[in-house]
Amino acid sequence: MYNSGKYGKVHFKLKDILDKEKMSKNHLSVISGVRFDTIQRYIKGDIIRVDLDVICRLCKALNCSIVDIIEYKK
Repeated sequence: MYNSGKYGKVHFKLKDILDKEKMSKNHLSVISGVRFDTIQRYIKGDIIRVDLDVICRLCKALNCSIVDIIEYKK
């Protein structure tokens, strides 16, 4: 989860999706073309700037929408 302090928090739900689909990070990396370490950073919430190309690849590979991956919390 990324915490920007006074503006709120952004939670990446990628781990939840992978658990639900019973998919490994490695398999997601292969089918999406996104590097394993990038997927790992999204899962840990170590992302400060979101790469829309990466998000599009993940959404296509997981057959989901952006809101399924990223959540804003006040």
